[in-house]
Parts: sequence; structure tokens; C-alpha cells
Amino acid sequence: MLLHVDKSTGFVRRVEEDLDDLIVICSRFENEVNAWLNYRALAKTNSARYDTPALHKFQHMLLALNDFFEGMKERLTEKESQQLDAFSSQVLARIS
Repeated sequence: MLLHVDKSTGFVRRVEEDLDDLIVICSRFENEVNAWLNYRALAKTNSARYDTPALHKFQHMLLALNDFFEGMKERLTEKESQQLDAFSSQVLARIS
């Protein structure tokens, strides 16, 4: 995020950047991870009523991750695509 400070008034405003779609998705993913972690912490300390919002944020996090990989997949070279396929196989084997 870029900020512009008007030296005469001290007013600070955000300067909009043309961000790549993948960067925007990463930011969305980060927000969803933070929200999920916060709801998980609330569920552990307060009550189980936060379990459902935590699950929803977890699902949103997975959707953002899926969007990231879909957006990245179309930009990959053949070698990068092979690397991603190998990585995906390894990750799935570990978490299953």
C-alpha cells in the first residue's frame, strides 16, 4: 500500500495501485487466515458458538487458496507446471 502525505496539511491518503490479481488474492487469503485464527481463538476461550464462524472462515480461506492456484496455473511455463504438480502430489500425500 502506498501512502501520500500532503506536507502542507499533514493529510495522509492511500494511493491506489494497479495490483496483479494474484497479489490481491494473496491479500484476501491473509485476511481469511487471520479471521479464521481469531475465531478459533474465541472458540477455545469463550464458547463453541464461534465454531461455525471459524468453519466458514476456514472455507473462505480454502476458496482463496484455490483461486490463487487457478490464477497461477494459467501463467506457468511447462517446467513450472510440472513442479506444481509434483508439489501438489507431495502435499496431498502428507495431509491425507
